[in-house]
Amino acid sequence: MRTLLLAIEVLSPSTARHDRFSKRRLYQEQQIPLYWIVDPDLQRVEIWRPNLEFPELEAGRLMWQTSAAEIPFTVDLMELFKPI
Repeated sequence: MRTLLLAIEVLSPSTARHDRFSKRRLYQEQQIPLYWIVDPDLQRVEIWRPNLEFPELEAGRLMWQTSAAEIPFTVDLMELFKPI
């Protein structure tokens, strides 16, 4: 792997502050194109890009695709957060 294109963190009570602040700023400074912070308690994902001051919030569906992929990686968040 030469370049990190997407970083994903799932929040837990012990790491939430570190993931939302320290790691996010590091990824933004390093110009990582996308950083997804998955919040299971709020059942949504914060989408961060290097130039954003505030996240985009997604509660429906996530999609990500590289130029080399024929089809996008898709996550239905309602399905992801559905109780087991």
